[in-house]
Amino acid sequence: MSQLLSCVLPSEYDPRQWSKRKRWTIALIIWNLIAPIDIASTFYSGVQGQIQDEFATSDTIATLGVGLYNLGAIFGVLFGGPLSELYGRRPVYIILSTCFVVFSLGSTFSPNLSTLLVCRGFMGLLGSPVFSIYGGSVADLFTPEERGPVVALFTLVLQGAPTIGPVPSSSLGLIFPWRWLFGFITIWGGVLAAATILFVPETEPTTIRRKIAESKGVVADIGEIQFSKAKIWRRALLTPITMLRNEPIMIWTTLYHSFVYGLLFLLLEAYPHIYDSHYSMSREQTGLVFIAPFIGNVLGVLIYFGYHKPQYEARQRVIQIESGGKSEIEPEARLPGVLLASLLTPIGLFWLTFSAHPDVHYFFPVFSGVPIGMGMTLLQLSLFNYYIDLYPTMSASAIAANSAVRNIAATVLPSVGLPLYTSLGIRNANVLLACISCIGLPTGVILYVFGRRLRAASRWAKQATDAGSLSHQSVEPSAPLLAQYPQNHYGGTSSSE
Repeated sequence: MSQLLSCVLPSEYDPRQWSKRKRWTIALIIWNLIAPIDIASTFYSGVQGQIQDEFATSDTIATLGVGLYNLGAIFGVLFGGPLSELYGRRPVYIILSTCFVVFSLGSTFSPNLSTLLVCRGFMGLLGSPVFSIYGGSVADLFTPEERGPVVALFTLVLQGAPTIGPVPSSSLGLIFPWRWLFGFITIWGGVLAAATILFVPETEPTTIRRKIAESKGVVADIGEIQFSKAKIWRRALLTPITMLRNEPIMIWTTLYHSFVYGLLFLLLEAYPHIYDSHYSMSREQTGLVFIAPFIGNVLGVLIYFGYHKPQYEARQRVIQIESGGKSEIEPEARLPGVLLASLLTPIGLFWLTFSAHPDVHYFFPVFSGVPIGMGMTLLQLSLFNYYIDLYPTMSASAIAANSAVRNIAATVLPSVGLPLYTSLGIRNANVLLACISCIGLPTGVILYVFGRRLRAASRWAKQATDAGSLSHQSVEPSAPLLAQYPQNHYGGTSSSE
């Protein structure tokens, strides 16, 4: 049977050769599509008090509305990538965004708490695959040189949306019932799902090539396609688990990142307890406190793209010039951002520990959230780019593993927050969290100093002797948005077998 067409697309079908206006329109629709899905994870927290009152339930049970959403996301981020490679990005966006809207509508009209919690779980499951697809879409549309502003926008919404989520729901919850606010999320998601159907075409190169071939009557080898499907699913689902099991670098960085990410969700329950005890704030008022971490998210993005990334690129150019293009910068050059983030997070937590007191104006503990938010964003940006450089052929699997474990932390920690602060007391609980967050600094220093030795013992990590050959390889773009044109299968750009 005939083979599919060449990997080079005709100009009219090549997403990178579409007009700048069209490409930015598509990117902004996807960016907006992510927003309601991401913000819904914490939007619930701002109206949790209303939900508890209506269904006469406890804090612990009501908190499951956040935990189950993140539980669904654990699995959703793993199957999004393979689906987009097998069937194209467009149908996956359309089907999953529509399903998200359906279950969001179900949560809005839930007659009881059980129905609400189940709908929340399915919202996370069917909405979260977008997080593992958007990077591929941006890589389809933009060259690496064009992606800087796009990367910054997507980073801001991915980290900022769940951080700012409790703010609008808390403030509007003083005026509107929770069902109206959930209805707003449903309408928002529905509008974006409709915009996706109308204005987002297929951008995945393999799918475009397949459609061109079908239009010309060229038939692909069915056996080869079936083998490819099996390989994509095996790599997407098993490789992240294998990497977590066998790669000490992955284990320690993922555990620390999961703790820092989960702090956001733990603080959803901790802040109401802290500010009610010291300042007699209602739950709705404490939701406004999350403005400070959001400001930190914005500053983190600015620091990374305004300082760390230019410094990295300048250093990379110097190495290229000095070696005549035979060497490239090592992955450990990404770690200064991790080290800075590992300082900012404990600083913010210790700040909260010693400023949250009835004799101190609430303004001071509130702004402890700024360095925490900065640390969260800097850590994610620096660590994901470290994974890209460290695992040139397996970066998507590394990021998928990291994302799944982070969502486990985000599932568990909201239910841990209130018992932790109740049993230990506010100050002791804050000190414990701050001390745990300090672990990131020595871990980062060890990786920075001994990174080359650790890489030498790894199956997948880039070796120092491979710098010249690896400099020409592309990187799987599914999450980090910094790669070349997407090629081959989810989980990496080339087989490591």
